[in-house]
Amino acid sequence: MAGKVYVVYASLTGNTKKVAQAIAGAVGGVLVNVRKDPLPKVEPGDVIFVGDGVYGWRPSRAMRRALPTWALPKGVRAAVFGTYGGKPAQLGVLEKILREKGAEVVDRFSCMGRDWFALGLIGRGRPSEEDLQAAQKFARRVVG
Repeated sequence: MAGKVYVVYASLTGNTKKVAQAIAGAVGGVLVNVRKDPLPKVEPGDVIFVGDGVYGWRPSRAMRRALPTWALPKGVRAAVFGTYGGKPAQLGVLEKILREKGAEVVDRFSCMGRDWFALGLIGRGRPSEEDLQAAQKFARRVVG
């Protein structure tokens, strides 16, 4: 049986926040916005989901500053998620940081989000209801 579930995210446009809310709702996770909330104290057996959009091929500055300071004990399972306009390049960066912190990264999820930097023309209507349902399925699979 898993311990607590935390859904840690950063979202500049609201796309990743929608996915984070879907994940948290599916598995009873605690939402943590790194731009305004402190990182939670995680115990062995807890599951963490870490998500962000992609900005210049990497996670947001807020996430890049927060994650390296997070104390993670051995025995924490993690999964990464995110939204993208072109390609989910941030997921590999998130995985690398989490692995360096000692977390076991077990899965990843991504879906297109509306790209507000392209005047909202790319990915209109995304993440869609189908995307959010896929995120919930992903979350349930990770938590088991």
